[in-house]
Formats: sequence, structure tokens, C-alpha cells
Amino acid sequence: MLNLPVKVEPNDIVEKGTGCPETYQSSGWNLLAEDISFPAAVIHARALENNARWMQTFSEKAKVKLAPHGKTTMSPELFHLQMQQGCWGMSLATVPQVVTAYHSGIKRIILANQLVGRRHYEIIADLLKKGGLEFYCFVDSIENAKSLGAFFSAKNIRLNILLEIGVVGGRCGWRDTHNIMKLCDVINQYDALQLCGISFYEGVIHGENAEREIIAFVKLITRLCEHLYEKRVFSTDDIIVTGAGSAWYDLVSQHLHSHYRQIEFTPIIRPGCYLIHDTGIYQDAQRAVLERSELACQLSLEEAGQLESSLSLWAYVQSVPEPGLVIVGMGKRDVAFDAGLPTPELHFRPGMPAPVKSAAEWKVTKIMDQHCMMSTSAEADLKPGDLLSFSTSHPCLTMDKWRFIGVMDDNYMIRQHITTYF
Repeated sequence: MLNLPVKVEPNDIVEKGTGCPETYQSSGWNLLAEDISFPAAVIHARALENNARWMQTFSEKAKVKLAPHGKTTMSPELFHLQMQQGCWGMSLATVPQVVTAYHSGIKRIILANQLVGRRHYEIIADLLKKGGLEFYCFVDSIENAKSLGAFFSAKNIRLNILLEIGVVGGRCGWRDTHNIMKLCDVINQYDALQLCGISFYEGVIHGENAEREIIAFVKLITRLCEHLYEKRVFSTDDIIVTGAGSAWYDLVSQHLHSHYRQIEFTPIIRPGCYLIHDTGIYQDAQRAVLERSELACQLSLEEAGQLESSLSLWAYVQSVPEPGLVIVGMGKRDVAFDAGLPTPELHFRPGMPAPVKSAAEWKVTKIMDQHCMMSTSAEADLKPGDLLSFSTSHPCLTMDKWRFIGVMDDNYMIRQHITTYF
């Protein structure tokens, strides 16, 4: 099994989402022996470790640092797995997420967002006063810069900030780089604000020309970094430039290096979904990466294999009320449905030697709170009490439905679990 810091203990309490029985056997729980309650989310240990190693290898060969976006899993055990592989730090999306990571022992954190609001200022100030935390947040407005500057100056605490640059019609980020000095001048009025680099997020760029536009955007960022360095706006020589979600990390890594650079900076990518992966939107995104990136393709063919979907949902067949219609005891409370419905992968009838592959024509057609409807052929051999395993699309919105998730080996044995804090 993986070297995770949390293991299943005999006194674990059964509650929604644990998938854990009331008693614990020293050898673990056998999913196929129905030792756990269903529906249950489980992570495949081998695929999880493979994915962590694959992205770390990619980042090292691409000569970029890796600060995975922890919002996907919000699991301290998985944060530490990623850090053990060699990650530079972790990225988070909200202040409560930062607090969870900090108290889990993560001491280099990027808040990949603006730090906004008095209570949030106080929380971050308290963490910084405790010491041992290297923290960065994004700034994209004069108003926010003034507010941060006034608060942290009064506290006599230095705050590391990164300019966030955005695109028209996108999400956050300063739009017009030609007048960026207006923002920089305000930031430099406050000794408490340490301007450490530039941040961006290219994933909001869509359409048939997305690849070309993303390359142009990344090159604009590198040129802007050089321009601001010449203007002496940075508070440090250790300048950070960070971008990249889970879909375009290859282009960002490549073009942060390909443009002629007069200065040295630390390039950091922030993909989050690679660790869990899926059989939906991120599987499609990774296929596109393999088509574009010689490095990613080489890793997949020669060294590190490929990213694998590591999360599955297991549920009972609840009812077969009519030929061709199967009701499964799994619903919106259990699995993501925003980016495609779950995909049936395996079928197991208690007493069978092993699960078998689901028939190609089996499709989830509708999902409700606690049930989903699956269409099959009229002759499909399914009956109540059978177990089905489903893969998913968009791991973020499956992970956040479970407080505890079992870690399963290739023999369907669960000897560890991870916790989530959404």
C-alpha cells in the first residue's frame, strides 16, 4: 500500500461517506466480500501513485516546479503524497483551504486567488505570525492592494503577493498590461507588500484558436516579467511566474522557457486533477496534451506510463423494474454529474470469481439524489444485489461528496483511507 500518514483504525466510526463497517479485521476490508457499505468511493492505490509520479517526472523534465492545486482533493494525506514526490508546494483556492493545508504540515502555499475580506486578512496574518509559512496570494486591483497594504502594514507583517494577469472575458486578473505600472506603483507604496512575481490562469481561454491564443498569452507574461524587472518593481530576485491548470500545463511549461529571457525566474505550474484523473473531461484534455507535447508522449511511451483514472464509485443494483432499465443505488449525493454522467466499468455478482467488464451498451441516462437510471439490453443479466463500478468525469465534484475514501489495492482490499476537508 501507499505510505500515507493516515491508516484505518479499529475505532473508526461509521458515518455517511466512510464506506466502513463497524468492525475492522487486521487484514483490511474486502470490497468484493461486501465488508463495506455501498455506495462507496474508493481510490486505486497503484493508479494514484502512478499519477503522482508521472506529473512530478513531467515537471522535472520540463524544468518547471510543481505546486498542485489541492482544491481537487482537499485531502491532507494526498497533499503529503504529492510533497513526498518532490512538489515545490501546494496551491489552494480559499483561505479555509489554506488553513487546512497549513495545519496538515504544508508550509509553502500559493493562494491561487485574491485575498479579500477583513476576517481572511486576520486568519492569514495569524498564520504568518506563527512562523514557518511561505505564503503567496494574487492581487489584480488597486483597491485590493490598498486594502492589503493598510492591514498588513498596521500588523507589521510582510505579505508576499503575485500580480495576477487575466484575459478579456475571462476570470480574475489585471487586463491591460500597458498600464500595469498603476497597480505596481500602489503596491510599492507599502513596505508590507512584497511583490514576488506574476500569476495567470490560461484555462479560461477557449475556442478553436485556444492553443495559439494560450501560447501568445504565456509569451506576453514572460515579456511583462522582463519589463517589470527592468522597472525594478519586484521586492526579490527570486521571482516567481506561475500558471497552468490541468488542461494546458504542457504549453505553459514549454513557452515559459521558449521565449528569450533576459532574467531568471522560477516557473511554477499548478495542475490539480492529474492525481485523481478521470474518464471524462480530463481524459480528453490529457489526450490533447499527448498529441501536442513530445515530452508527455515520450514519458507515456518509454518511462512513466500514462495518467489513469484512480477514483471509482461502487454501488448496488437496487432494482430492475422493467427489461432494459436498471436502477442503481448511487446519485447526485455521491458522484459528479456536471461534466458527464458516470460510466459503468465493472460488474460483480457476489460469489463470482472476479468482476467482469460492463457491457458496452450499458449507459447511465439519468441521475437523481440517491438513484441513477442505467439503460441496458433487455437480456442483460443484472439483478438486485449485484455490484457495479463506475468511473467519473471531473474529480473535484466527486471528491467533495465524501468525508472518507478508501484506498484499494489490486485485490480489492482496503487497508487505508484518506480524509477530505471541503
